[in-house]
Amino acid sequence: LEGADVYVDGLDFFAFEARRLTFAACERPGIPVVTAAPLGIGTALLVFGPGGSSFEAEFGVEGCVVMEMASRFLVGLSPAMLQRGYVADMSRVNLAERRGPSSISACQLCAGVTAIETLKLLLGRGGVRLAPWASQFDAYRMRYVKTWRPWGHRNPIQRLMVMLVK
Repeated sequence: LEGADVYVDGLDFFAFEARRLTFAACERPGIPVVTAAPLGIGTALLVFGPGGSSFEAEFGVEGCVVMEMASRFLVGLSPAMLQRGYVADMSRVNLAERRGPSSISACQLCAGVTAIETLKLLLGRGGVRLAPWASQFDAYRMRYVKTWRPWGHRNPIQRLMVMLVK
């Protein structure tokens, strides 16, 4: 990470420990992190950086079992849960077994929003909202939602949503 201006998270959804360690390594020198996840037929976006909340504050995954990590990460990425309700075959989604399909269109949306947020960071153009702000666009429903969840995984709404996901 030496000399990096920004870190773009391309880790698999279930690479919780690698992500936790990488984000912490970026946080120490103040390197912004852009992360996006394909969810349903859309994307969820979070940006971490100086002045925003940390990965651990948002997700609180340190020391958790896999199912708890997956639930906290899913809800933290997607507080609006726009993808909920139209998944055709729920048997394909199993957080305990580390399975969750991604559509190619959702992956393309992730690449696009990640590239744009990274560009804004590199050019210093502003307009980047840091966590606890999150953005989600669902192309299937043509909905865009920005959420703000102060206190991250400790937020009462966030905790309730994690319980419902589990």
